[in-house]
Formats: sequence, structure tokens, C-alpha cells
Amino acid sequence: MLFNNLARGRRRRLWVALSFFILAAASSAQAQTPTSAEAYLRRGLARQSRGNVSGALADFNRALELKPALAPAYYYRGNLLYGRGDYRAAIGDYDRLVELDPRNPAAFYNRGVARFALGDWAGAAGDMTGAVSLDARHARAFYVRGVAEHMLGQIDAAVADFDRAVELDPRYAEAYNNRGAARQDKGDLEGAVADFGKAIALDPSYAEAYANRGAALLLQGRKAEAQRDFDRSAKLNRGMRGMVRESVRGVKRPRPRDE
Repeated sequence: MLFNNLARGRRRRLWVALSFFILAAASSAQAQTPTSAEAYLRRGLARQSRGNVSGALADFNRALELKPALAPAYYYRGNLLYGRGDYRAAIGDYDRLVELDPRNPAAFYNRGVARFALGDWAGAAGDMTGAVSLDARHARAFYVRGVAEHMLGQIDAAVADFDRAVELDPRYAEAYNNRGAARQDKGDLEGAVADFGKAIALDPSYAEAYANRGAALLLQGRKAEAQRDFDRSAKLNRGMRGMVRESVRGVKRPRPRDE
């Protein structure tokens, strides 16, 4: 899912280093009754790594009862809640994390992803702006903001953000696919076909990009090429057949790739 790719740069290294430190101490914590908030957090991470989600949640809750200002506990509990589909509760934890650690781009990014999951495009775009203001090389934040802007009908802004995402990460297939969708909405079919082709070159198993390119080719009147792309898309992912049928009936707006 989206939030698994955390913010880059110094802040990301600090959080990753903290994660390694916590997990390194977790095995010994498993055999003991925790006596501090940090110990509950360590045990919660150990439990989560073993698939014990309810146990991990209980430990994160206890850690925050003992130390309400323990920022990493809000971060990890928010991620756990997001993974369970409890997006509103996750946002509550990320809100608190932003209050406690306002210079952490991951706090804004993860909250934005949760808002995106709820269909709050404006809120998601705002949080991604917060993330890139703290980490100007956060390619995924530019990408998510671009998708949110596209959903809001802000096509030029979306294209600009996808431009920045692929500039930072030239192998970002999803960003090319979504830039192609935005270009198609602007009427730039040639640019859309090129972007979908780039996404396919980077990820030959990208069924959605084949379907999207097929739709753009169909609009150009290139029916045989479009049909080949539709066939390839359906072969890669049977679930794409419905999208292909819609594209054949009329051209639908390409959708972002699920993560």
C-alpha cells in the first residue's frame, strides 16, 4: 500500500534507524512483561512482525497510555490501523504525530494517503504539499498529489506533479501511467500513448497501462493496435475485462493503479 514507501532523506533514515533499533530489542521484550512505554512499543512491533495484529494494537495503546507524547507509537499504530482499513482512526493518529513532530514528512504523507483512501482529494493534496515542503525529493508525494489533483479536475497541476515524480524517479511506471491519463483528459492523445508505452516498458505486466493505451489508441482510430492492447490487458488481469469493455463502448477516464 502507499504508505509503505516512507519519506526520503535524513528524516527517513532516522525513522528507519529507530525501527531497526526497536526490532533488534524486540525478541528479548517478548519474554518479559514490559515496564515502560518504549518496551510496550518494542513488543508491539515484534508482535506485528509475527502477524499478531490485535496484540500489537494492545501494546501500542498501552504505550500511549503510559506516554501520550510518544510520537513513534502514533506512527506505528496509525500504520496498523490503516492496514486494517480503519482510515479515520489512522488519520487521528497521524494528526497527533503532526502535532508532535511537525518536521516529519512521513506524518503528512501517511495522513494524506489515509485521506485519499476516504476520497478526500483536497485533504490528500494538502498533506502531500506538506510532505514535499519538508522533502522536495519525495517522488511518491508528488505522485499522490498529482492523482488527487486529477480527481479534482486540476489537470495542469496534476501533469506538473507527475512531471516532477518521473524527474525524481525515472522508473516510476505508475507516474507515467497517470500522466498519460491526465494528458488524455487534456486531449493530448499522442502524449498519452507515449506515457502509457513508457509505463509498459518499465513494467510489462502492467495490465492497466495496456488498457489505458488501448483506449487512447481507439480514440485515434487505431483499432487493430487498440485491440491488441485490450487483449494483452485481459490476459494479464482478467479483472480488466470490464474496463476493456467500457473502453470499447466509449472511452473511459483511465484510473490510477491500485497499490
